[in-house]
Amino acid sequence: MKRSHLRGQNPHIPARPESVGLPPRPFFYTLDQIAVILNISQTDVERRYCYFEGRSTGARSPRLLQARNINPDPKDRPDWRVAERELIRWMKMMGFKYYDAGVITN
Repeated sequence: MKRSHLRGQNPHIPARPESVGLPPRPFFYTLDQIAVILNISQTDVERRYCYFEGRSTGARSPRLLQARNINPDPKDRPDWRVAERELIRWMKMMGFKYYDAGVITN
């Protein structure tokens, strides 16, 4: 049998890693990338929409993005990142629609 026959109607769509038990790959967005996605300034993202883990005080509101410092040395300047799943959660809460297409075609 041809391999494409085993895959059904869409032989060019890769197998989904979660369907075979592989964990999702973590991806972290920088705050400037999020600013570009939202078409606002990075300063606005930081002031209005971020909860900085380990630096912000109080309980985190669900309406804030949880940003984590990925810099291993706490003495250096922090490198704030937001996990992809956290960004998707927040965008859904803010009224955006999320579609996981799975493939890119041309």
